[in-house]
Formats: sequence, structure tokens, C-alpha cells
Amino acid sequence: MQDELTKHGLKIYKTMADRKHTFGEKLKEIIIEIIIIVFAVTLSIYFHSWSEDRHEQKEVKEFLRGLKIDLSEDIRLIRHSRNNIAKVDSNFSIAYALNKGQKPDSIVHHYFQYLEMITHINNARYEGFKSSGKVGYIGNDSLRENILVYYQQTIPGLARNEEFANMLQQKLLDFEIEKSNISINDWLANPKTKSFLQLATNNLGNSLDSYDLATQQAKRLITQIDKELN
Repeated sequence: MQDELTKHGLKIYKTMADRKHTFGEKLKEIIIEIIIIVFAVTLSIYFHSWSEDRHEQKEVKEFLRGLKIDLSEDIRLIRHSRNNIAKVDSNFSIAYALNKGQKPDSIVHHYFQYLEMITHINNARYEGFKSSGKVGYIGNDSLRENILVYYQQTIPGLARNEEFANMLQQKLLDFEIEKSNISINDWLANPKTKSFLQLATNNLGNSLDSYDLATQQAKRLITQIDKELN
């Protein structure tokens, strides 16, 4: 391309220096050469942009195909974690509902079983794509926005709720250690224990909601990705 521009530039120079042609003839030839140069530059820019865009969209499609796999695995992991937190929620609710005269069947070993909540979301592919500045390559505004919301808002929110659920379980274990020789029934009737169990039952529902939201968004993203790839 550079050689072509140089060639036409020299031709313009020679035309201007040629004394055999009239000014009108020189002007006509110069205009033609300028038009050729402008056309050549415009065409070169167009093909360069087209090539870059094609390469970017190829990267986007590869990313989306991988992301679909990640999201499908996320859904499986989230469902597993939701089942665990549902058990924790049920355990707290049952313990809170027990009255002093009721016998809590193996409550220490069942109702207060610690289930650590950590959902290892598959976000490495997304983080790599984002850190390389390629998220903007995704031309579908709705798809791009939903991907960002899922990874930047929904998943961090889910993680915070899991940390809170783990804190509640650990606190309950601490309370259990503190009860010493007090009977389990008296311990459950203790105002401090009751208040804590009430706090837990009132807040663990938020964790269940965060799992449901993440699952819904992951499914929606998979549907959008399928449409985009097809």
C-alpha cells in the first residue's frame, strides 16, 4: 500500500513539473490521482477494519462457547449449594420452633451439623476476557450487560450471603460449646439462643434467593448465547 501511495505521489509531482501540459490538463490529472489515492486509502482502511472485526467476532464466539460450558457447570454447583443451605435453613427453623418440653432428636448431631458454603464459580474465562479488554467486542448490548451483571453483581452477592451463612453456623457452634453442662432443652430455651436462631431464620432466606437469582441469570445467559451463536 505504501508503494502505491508513493507511486501516485510521484506521478502528481511529475505532472506538476511537466511543462508540456496546460494548467487545466495538469489539474485534471492531479485530481484523478488524488481520487485514486483517496479511494485506495479508504479501501485499505475498510478491509483492515473488516479483518479486525472478523478476528474480534471470532474471539467473541470462542469466548461465548466456553462461557456456556462454565455457566452450565455453575448451575450444577449452585443447585448443590442451594440444597445445602436449604438444609441449614431448615435446621435453624426446626431448632427455633422447638419448645422447652420437646425432645430434639439427636439435635446436636443433626440440626447443628456444620455445612460450609463456598460455591466455586467458574469465572477464570470471564476474568481473562475482561482483563484483556475484550468484553467490549460483544456487540449484543443485552448479552454483554447480562454477563457483567452476573459476574460483577450477582455472584459477589451470592458469595457475601454464603459468608454470612457460614458465620451463623460458626456462631451456633460457639454457642453450643458455651452451653457446658446445660441440657439441650434449657439451652434452646435460653433467650440468647432463641434470639440468635430467630436472626438466622430471618436471614437465611436471602441466601436461598441469591442462589435462585444466580440460577435464573445463568439460564438466561445460556439462552442468549445460543441465539447469538446461531
